[in-house]
Amino acid sequence: MDRSVSVGEEAGRCWRVLSQASDKGSAAYNEDIAGAAGACAWIVDGSAFFTGSARTVDESEGAWFVRRIDAALRADPPDDTPFAAWAEGLEQQLQRDYAALGQGHPEREAGEGPSAVFGLVRLRREGNTCRIEGALIGDVSILIRDGDRIERWTDPSAGPFEARTIAAATADGHRPGEVISANALAQILRNRRSLNQPGGYWAANPGLSWRAGLRLFSAEISPGATVLLASDGFMRLVDVIAHHDEAGLMDAVERLGASRVIAELRRLEGADPRAERFRRVKIHDDATALVVRPGRRRNTSGESP
Repeated sequence: MDRSVSVGEEAGRCWRVLSQASDKGSAAYNEDIAGAAGACAWIVDGSAFFTGSARTVDESEGAWFVRRIDAALRADPPDDTPFAAWAEGLEQQLQRDYAALGQGHPEREAGEGPSAVFGLVRLRREGNTCRIEGALIGDVSILIRDGDRIERWTDPSAGPFEARTIAAATADGHRPGEVISANALAQILRNRRSLNQPGGYWAANPGLSWRAGLRLFSAEISPGATVLLASDGFMRLVDVIAHHDEAGLMDAVERLGASRVIAELRRLEGADPRAERFRRVKIHDDATALVVRPGRRRNTSGESP
């Protein structure tokens, strides 16, 4: 089969990208990524905290990890594969990929190293309506606007742990040029002991099984629905700065596009350079948004009917 036309597109179920943007935060590397292929669209937000040396040279382990997830999705998007089976295969592949980087460092504790949270949506056609199916782990967000209805899919399990990190980061104020304070880093490493554990929080990780934390969603939507896939750094506009509510954020991305909304976010963060008004760990986090809408079925000539 000619892969230039995806299985999802042939079946009349593909996403049309309205806008997409990703902007690096205060750290050296952008550890976010987003994309669409076939009937699927996704957002991935990585991080890497550990003791000892990094296993990567030209990028952070977090950036490497999200690229591996993105590459797996682009090569074989789960247009029809059950999400549980897809996640099992991805977990095994990521374990193999990470092991290939080297033996690692024995001083690392379980849960240290790279991790990633992600949201994946799949489009299904059901006559004149569509169904969106989602698989999500961690604090990325998927917002659906369909007429007057707004629905948000996310995983709140990291909330209490993030609150502890914010408290540690802001206790003594932010120092100019400091990406993460020593207190905040120590708290993050303590948090990692609860990663993928009962009562803890969830993220994909090459050293700890994470499939039990996968959350599944489903909703019927009209062909005119708009879907926003966003990292928590982008969702600061709602959750931290409260510049928009969810409906207002959807208005903004549809009217202005993802790039201009991120520019608005950076302006607001820049006006609070010590995180005194808006409490947060990093002054600027990686911010990524992908805005999609159900695509139209193609006829045999390749033109939209």
